[in-house]
Amino acid sequence: MRIISRLPIIFLLPLFCFSQNNEGLPVRIYELGDWITYKNCNHITSFTEANEFIYFGTSGGIVPYHRYQRYWGEPHTVSTGLADDYISAVYYDHATGFLWAAHRAGVSFLNPTAEKWENSNRTSLSLNINNSVVRLGKEDASILAATSSGTIVSIDDHLGFYQGTYNDDSNSIDWSPSRLDPIPNIEHYIINEPYRIDPRGKIYDDFFRDFTINLFHVDGRLDIYGGVWNLGIITGDFNVKMLQVHFFGPLQNSISAMSILDDQIICGSLKAVSTNRTGLSVMHTDNGEWTYYEDQLIPDLSSPNIFEIVKDHQQRVWIGTDQGLSIFDYLEDEWQRISGAQGLKDEIIWTICIDDTLAWIGTPLGLNTIHVPTMIINQVYLTRDKQHMKIYKIVADRSFIWIGTENGLYRVDKKTHNAEHYDMNGTPLDIDTPIASSVAAIASNDSLTVVAQYNGLLAYNHTSENFKLMPNLIDNQVLDMDMNAEYLWLGTKRGAYLIRLSDYYIEHYSTNDGLADPEVNRVRLDGEYVWFGTDNGLCKYKWRKYAP
Repeated sequence: MRIISRLPIIFLLPLFCFSQNNEGLPVRIYELGDWITYKNCNHITSFTEANEFIYFGTSGGIVPYHRYQRYWGEPHTVSTGLADDYISAVYYDHATGFLWAAHRAGVSFLNPTAEKWENSNRTSLSLNINNSVVRLGKEDASILAATSSGTIVSIDDHLGFYQGTYNDDSNSIDWSPSRLDPIPNIEHYIINEPYRIDPRGKIYDDFFRDFTINLFHVDGRLDIYGGVWNLGIITGDFNVKMLQVHFFGPLQNSISAMSILDDQIICGSLKAVSTNRTGLSVMHTDNGEWTYYEDQLIPDLSSPNIFEIVKDHQQRVWIGTDQGLSIFDYLEDEWQRISGAQGLKDEIIWTICIDDTLAWIGTPLGLNTIHVPTMIINQVYLTRDKQHMKIYKIVADRSFIWIGTENGLYRVDKKTHNAEHYDMNGTPLDIDTPIASSVAAIASNDSLTVVAQYNGLLAYNHTSENFKLMPNLIDNQVLDMDMNAEYLWLGTKRGAYLIRLSDYYIEHYSTNDGLADPEVNRVRLDGEYVWFGTDNGLCKYKWRKYAP
């Protein structure tokens, strides 16, 4: 090997500096796996073979697949320390046990004993914006990065610093497979339904959409690994010419709606990227597999724009979209759509709350209820003059239905069906009184109902039956909330907040902690985990491990 243009050694700085509860700094030191982000990983660029795992480089991070036990591991993304999620190349170094990844921000590596990735940026590797890494390999004690300009950069295989450019004609580099490799003829292969392989070697589905295999490799055990662009990861068996497509990550990275149903996380998006597939994404937490319900293929799921997802007691999923209400029956595998023609106030469904046999539906033009057993729809008015009112959020506690509107807070008594109206301090108002305050987030547990308003948080105590303003803990717009008996989680425009209800101790979580994006649209508690729907992926955090 011959290295030229050697530059001074540039050591990597630690990715994180940790401090307790400081703005802009991580709350604490985390272990690998405490924060996980799931993004769309169905554009495969490369893969590498480790001892037990195959690591796929994708558009949404690095996806591990256990080659013997056939299960999917947790992805590596910005939440685990990578400087960027779009992985252009991966390489596993059997000599050191290091996993290497190239992306738009440079090159990163993971030491098997480390708790985070280390990053070497583009500048330290003498890469410019038009010169990206397209393949990784190794020779001797150097990791080699082939760039789009044809240059090969040499990197120290333990410290990650730039050693210079590489020039050697020996062709002795051990390159990992990538989409630069030629694709063999696959027309005689078979593939799992609902896909077919046509004589051109293209993969197409039952709706005649075609997809192209862009990565295909047969290993020493005659197992096949690769990718189908914009469809998913493929595994297979060379002996029997069999291929299997696997999805990974949500259809869209921007998560605006989310619900937990047994061992499934269901999510949808409002900011759909038209070049990708759209619809409902379901993660099966028991095995890491994903299932998609695409709006283009399901007539009764008529829109990619999803505001709300909730479940009822019959294991049906209710989906609020900008083109009506869609209901999916898991047991019967049937879809139903309810629109304005059947009596909804508006086809834009912002919020849904299902309380026993009654579903409350909030729209920009007002409120509906649906009797779940019979699906009979009724219109509900909160004011005497039956004026249109924007309904942002609906939550049920043991006694009341709480309704956040453009005109403050309303609540409906479950027994008497009487409606009451409150201002920002919890003071009762006449139901027709206009106020300059809106309520967009509400959460409830057995003892408290908490309402987020522009001037702070208002709590209603179920035992004492009175309101109390909570301390002014944040100066930020609350987008969503969830709570248990001891803690309240807030999703905001600038990260997530955890509040201990006993003394109002607060912690602020940002992208420096592990969030994939500062804008947290949805928060859902799930035992030891909390899930965040962000504009840059679906995140989970092992919060109980560190609960203050």
